[in-house]
Formats: sequence, C-alpha cells, structure tokens
Amino acid sequence: MKGYVEASKFPVTEIAGRRIPRIVLGQHPYDGTTYTSLDRDLQYLKKWKDLQSMVEMMKPIVQRFGLTTSREVPSDTDLSRWHREALRTTMKELDTEIALVLGSNLPTNVRPDIDGYLYRLSYKLAGEEFLRAWRADPIVRYSFERRKETEAELGRFAEKAAALPVVSPPEWKKVEVDYEKLDGVLNLYRDFNVPIFSSTATFEFLVLSQRFDDLQKIADLIRNRIGSFFLATHYAGVIIPLVEQAGLRVDGYSSPVNEAGIYMFPTKTLAVQAIRGTRRPVIAIKPLGGGRVQPRRAFRYLFHEVGIPVVMVGIGNMREAEETFSAAMDALKVPE
Repeated sequence: MKGYVEASKFPVTEIAGRRIPRIVLGQHPYDGTTYTSLDRDLQYLKKWKDLQSMVEMMKPIVQRFGLTTSREVPSDTDLSRWHREALRTTMKELDTEIALVLGSNLPTNVRPDIDGYLYRLSYKLAGEEFLRAWRADPIVRYSFERRKETEAELGRFAEKAAALPVVSPPEWKKVEVDYEKLDGVLNLYRDFNVPIFSSTATFEFLVLSQRFDDLQKIADLIRNRIGSFFLATHYAGVIIPLVEQAGLRVDGYSSPVNEAGIYMFPTKTLAVQAIRGTRRPVIAIKPLGGGRVQPRRAFRYLFHEVGIPVVMVGIGNMREAEETFSAAMDALKVPE
C-alpha cells in the first residue's frame, strides 16, 4: 500500500514532529453539519445514506487531488461508523493509505455547559466589540437555528451569560473524566495511522475550570498512545493565552481561521494575535467560514498572511472539491 506521505499531491510539512499534508479533508458535511442552514443539513444527511455513498465521494477526492489525510471524530451514530468504514474501504480499493487527524469529545460523567463562560470571558476581554461580532456571526446564528431557538432566546442567552461570574462554578472541579471511554475511542483506530490527535472544543472545559493537571495528563496519555496532541478551541483569543500562561505541554492548537473572522472569538483581531503569539503550530478549521469566503482569497490569507501550516476543509460534492482544492494548490504553488 502506498503511504499517505508518498501519495499526497499537496506539500507535506512537519508539525510537532509529525509529517502531514498541508490540506486535510474535514469531516463536515459528512455528518450533516453545513454551518449554513437546516435545509442544507438535511440535504446532506439524505445524500450520505450508507457506507457506499461516502466511498463514492471519498475515492475521487483521493484519486484526483491526492488528498491523503482526513479528519475523524467518532460518535455513536451510523454516519460515524459509515465514515470509519468508508476510510478503510477507500484505502483498500485504491491501495493508498489515508492518515487521520483524530479527535473526540471529552468523555465526562456530566457535560458542563461552557458556552456562557466562554461568552463571559470574551466580553471581559473585548466588550461591545465581542458582543457585536458574536451577535452578527453567521455560524452562531446557525447554531441557534439548529437548536430551534429564536432571536429572543439568543438575546436572553447573551444577557444571562454577561451576568455570570468570571470564575467557573466550583462544582466543575468534581466532574469526572471517563478515561476508560477515552481509551476505547483510541482503540477503535488501532489499525489507522494517526499522526495527530486534535481534540474537540469540549476539552475547553478543563481550561476554563483551571484543571490544568488533568488536561496535561490527557495530553500525555494521548501523545504516548498515538501521536501529538492539539487542543481545539473556537475562542483562540481566550483559550490559547490561558494554556500558554499555565505552561501546559500541548503540541499545538486547532481553531477557526478565515479572512472574514467568522467564528473567531472574542474578535478576529484577538484570535489572530493569540495564534501569531504562540510558538506552537495551529491547524486552521472553518477556513472558508462555512462556505462564505471565496477559496482563492481564503487560502492566500491563511498560507501567506497568517502563516498557517495546515488547513482542514470539508467538502460536500466534487464541484466544491474542484474549486476548493484547485485554489489550495494555486496558493501552495502546486502544479495540477
């Protein structure tokens, strides 16, 4: 089987001691998350109805663009299981390895509601500028719509969150991490090449509750098992400085980075400042702002203005793939 580095048509970089192509195929919208509308979410959920429908999308992307690294975030759903098997099937049929940027939710006995505290800390840092950015952000509004919440409910959330104390609740110190469940997730991927584990944003809970020892224990466990540990956050301007100040040993971060500043909090300026201020690499997610930034502008901004080493981007169809990956190749000066 041809290895993922050898088969990649995109330039390969080294981050945290691991070799990885500079473009990674994202998992959205395979899981029905488009960041645009509920109607479009449903269209994609109908499109990927079984294992074979995912293989039929994945294979031409690997063949045409040499895209040999994929995001994988397992969940207890048919879609997640199909995606995992589609990766295996595609590798077998093409005799080509697909490496994974694996992630997972933080398994705990209670799921703390961290959104309000992220809002509170963001408001403390950026005040009304954050409030305006948050209220106008299309992905924030999409998230409320997806939960079938109204404009009034969005306003009530903001009002309630602004009144929270800056310090997280003391009961968060007692929330238990389920290490056995986390180990079970890692075991699902023993037969894959996983150069990078990039957490989901649920890991922010440990930062907000200042449980840095627990976060370090998890980072070390994952690093020893499968590879490097990257901490994910949608609030780069809040979370990255807290982690840096605590002296935590993480290998890097993954966070939204796009020219429009969509889902970059507390503000685009503070998020970029934190990203540029860390000496650790940052993997960009939501590089097209949920389909709202033109790909050629998007990749020029990421690679040439911010200096992002690796970009993760989701694709819904081959038309999107042609436009997006051609733009990425052009920005990286890859001959087609």
